[in-house]
Amino acid sequence: MPEIVKTMKLHLAVSAADSAKFVEITEKYASVCTYISKYLFDNGIELNARKLQDELYHEIRDEYGLKSQFTISAIKTVVARYKTVATQLESKPYRYQDENGKWISVPKTLDWLWYPIEFKRPQADLVRGRDYSFIEDRTTYKLSLNTLEKRVKVGFDVPDNFKDYFDGTWKFGTGKIVSLKGEWYFHIPMTKAIAKEFQPDMPKHVVGIDLAS
Repeated sequence: MPEIVKTMKLHLAVSAADSAKFVEITEKYASVCTYISKYLFDNGIELNARKLQDELYHEIRDEYGLKSQFTISAIKTVVARYKTVATQLESKPYRYQDENGKWISVPKTLDWLWYPIEFKRPQADLVRGRDYSFIEDRTTYKLSLNTLEKRVKVGFDVPDNFKDYFDGTWKFGTGKIVSLKGEWYFHIPMTKAIAKEFQPDMPKHVVGIDLAS
């Protein structure tokens, strides 16, 4: 069934203490992603998250002190980024003219990368139910977000155009916590199943328009 996909961006109300926890997890997560990326680049780019997990899971847990779900998410983040880059390269093949003036098109792959992808912007992916959840705190709703230490509860502002997306018909996916100009935001991809697309061979009503009048 077709789906609508949107991304909701929540502005978080974060205390100084909680902000420090977010800085810690997002910087550590980005560092781990860069490490995984270098390992992937140095060992032949094979976009297999399960294989990478078998090879790096315990090393990352021991060396970086990252929690289990964060470790798995970091591996998936890196694989997803390389797949995106692969698609971008494929859409822009290398073109040149041979000695006869004929244009030759050579497909680009990840082998064209000179350096591993770096994850410079602090970020962290949080899985719904495992790393984040919406909770009712007295009379308001808050977000419960996982960190390297413990979960923290933070308030959030919902843009007016997103308030209707909490009616229970939308499915929330893995969120991403990011910092922008000293403020913290939580981006959540949302999906909703929609009615089956129009089938030309199964119309119920036909409207005629007289173009001659």
